[in-house]
Amino acid sequence: MDAKGRIAVILPQVSSNTETGFIDTIHRGAVRYGYDTIVLTGAINYVDQHLEATYSRGQRNIYDLIMQGDFDGFIFEANLFCSETQRRLILDMLRQKGRPCVTVNYEQPYFPSVSADERIPLYLSAEHLIKEHGCRRLYCIGGNKGHKPSEERIDGFRKAMEENGLPCGDDCIFYGDYWRDIPHRIALDIAEGRLDMPDGVVCGSDIMASALCRTLMDNGVRVTEDIKVTGCDGSVISQSERITLTTVAGQEKINGALALGRLMELMGESTEGMDMRPELIIGESCGCGAGNDMPVNGSLSDIREYTGTVFELLEHRKTNSHGEIIRRMSECKDIYDVTGTFMGCCYMIPTGIRAELCLCEDWCRDMNDPSVFRTKGLPDRMVLGIEACYDSCDKMKEFMTRDVFPSLKKRHEPRLTVVTSLHYKGQIFGYVGFTYRKAVHIVLDEFYMSWCDAVSSGLNTVQNRMYKEYVNKRIESLSEFAPVLGIYNKRGLISKLMNIMAENSNSVLTLTLLSYIREERVRYSVPPINTIVNAIRLCDSRTVLASVADDIIAVVDSASDDREFSLSYAVRIAEAVHESYRGAVDIKQERIVYVSETISAADIFSIESLIGSMEDKLKGRIISAGSGTFSYRDSFNALRDDIFRHPEKEWNIETITRSIGLSKSHFHRIYKEFFGTSCKEDIITSRMDKVRWLLENTSLSVAQISEKCGYSNNSHFIRQFSSRMGMTPSAYRKRNGQKSK
Repeated sequence: MDAKGRIAVILPQVSSNTETGFIDTIHRGAVRYGYDTIVLTGAINYVDQHLEATYSRGQRNIYDLIMQGDFDGFIFEANLFCSETQRRLILDMLRQKGRPCVTVNYEQPYFPSVSADERIPLYLSAEHLIKEHGCRRLYCIGGNKGHKPSEERIDGFRKAMEENGLPCGDDCIFYGDYWRDIPHRIALDIAEGRLDMPDGVVCGSDIMASALCRTLMDNGVRVTEDIKVTGCDGSVISQSERITLTTVAGQEKINGALALGRLMELMGESTEGMDMRPELIIGESCGCGAGNDMPVNGSLSDIREYTGTVFELLEHRKTNSHGEIIRRMSECKDIYDVTGTFMGCCYMIPTGIRAELCLCEDWCRDMNDPSVFRTKGLPDRMVLGIEACYDSCDKMKEFMTRDVFPSLKKRHEPRLTVVTSLHYKGQIFGYVGFTYRKAVHIVLDEFYMSWCDAVSSGLNTVQNRMYKEYVNKRIESLSEFAPVLGIYNKRGLISKLMNIMAENSNSVLTLTLLSYIREERVRYSVPPINTIVNAIRLCDSRTVLASVADDIIAVVDSASDDREFSLSYAVRIAEAVHESYRGAVDIKQERIVYVSETISAADIFSIESLIGSMEDKLKGRIISAGSGTFSYRDSFNALRDDIFRHPEKEWNIETITRSIGLSKSHFHRIYKEFFGTSCKEDIITSRMDKVRWLLENTSLSVAQISEKCGYSNNSHFIRQFSSRMGMTPSAYRKRNGQKSK
């Protein structure tokens, strides 16, 4: 079924299995109705006192898509937001938008609100302790006093106690905040005798239950033997403590189903009834047993699947530090470098199957006034920086912000996409979207945030470079000197040469353009070209120096001195650099590259074109000397784009190098310099990515997938896949996707 519209799900963060369960239920239902699910999240759940921090404002800017984006309806999970101020701001935007909207656990006069019956979870927990374990004296630790869901959970506990004829006075009820502090204090009071020891404690959240168990055991109270404990929510933490927790799961899924059903009604869709109930997950904390004796239900399977995703990501990140994208983004020189690095680093978010980088059309600061930049909101038009997925790669085109992503305008099956903001020190750059096959694959953790921050930092680096170049050009346009090096610029050089020739028509000069080939992975405290300028000044103060381009300087000498820029002169410069900087900075004379021409009065009107011709020749020598700094970038970027767009091609290094016009060794050196990896590695990575996608999303046979991904030998394909993934393609499909026919 093709998507016919889109709904937005508004969440403060997606950092646990309960949140992915909520999203999963909505997405599965939305697919049946033919709608995309677009999750708008700030990724961090701020409290009011942190709401106006610069970083917080940048993260929360994503909610402006509520106003800008074209959505058919909204589901607002308001209860999860820690900040009441943020809830109100979003509610105001939803009211202004005027589209169908459903809130979850948030009563207000503008939109219908849905809520799962919060009395059931603690009722089930208390019933289990009473009937299965014979508990008679129970405590209950709930959430905030007066908070409706918290009070309802406590009511469920009271009901179970009353139905079983057990006393339930105020001395049995404790209010907390769903966090660790209060259960920690209660556990200490029990352990130290300030509170009577109960048979069991029913907690309103898994976090409270885990804190209670930990403190009790640390203070000599045996959980299960002395006190039995249950949690609530069915979060991952219930399965990751010293003893597994008995808990109740499914409330968020019920909320998701209720919210979607009500929204579809508001949107005029015919809906079906829903029969979902919370599930009791049996753990060790109630004394039911351990290990394989535990019954496994759907909720426990969901927890284990999410846990498996998290651990797979942790394993993946052992070899993929976000420091790599930070380094590569810091070296970006233009927006194309940023988009190329973005695409090249998407493998660091392996659970996503599509990545889209969307920039505000005014993402770059005003060059005439750098204090002017976007600090909030989004423009009416955006620029697609790049869209990277397994079947296409699109970049650098404008689109209307209301479309959210250009790909949503194309024919496609309903998809699940999470959208987060891109910002840096108060400046809004745009947003990034990752599409996922399943909600359980969404893990917006610290690594993800650092990854997005690195992209924003790269954009900031590029705009700073652009501004620096703009300022330098403005200064140069008003003068004849290069402001950074304090020598002539190209305009000044041409003027100087013309003056020399005009004063003495018999003058014959040697014009030399030179540069320095930087070594890979060497960090220079002073740019080499700056040290060369200083060294030449020390060698001969009479020499005319000029900066004609980035990292290219011109040296003008009298030809009568018979001093063309020779190897011995390069040695003298290297020695002068060493002496000037007392060994703190060194350059290698063999990495100085140059071209020289003799000029006379006859060349006075063609000096500018002569310098341009010499620049081209110098760049050619730099390339032949082993650096890809000045050339081939567009060709290599296009090649890499093609590799990731079409991994099924018969990629052959000899054919590639022949088409670009480089030797194999030279090609490999430049490719590694540009992208930090080899061409062969990129080919394998692109093929493995497509293989995984086909295994997870199609029922093609392994042999068919092998052929579609560019492998002519099926045995070689299986060996390579097994080496990379630690399992055969069939085993991977069995674990992660559909079974082959």
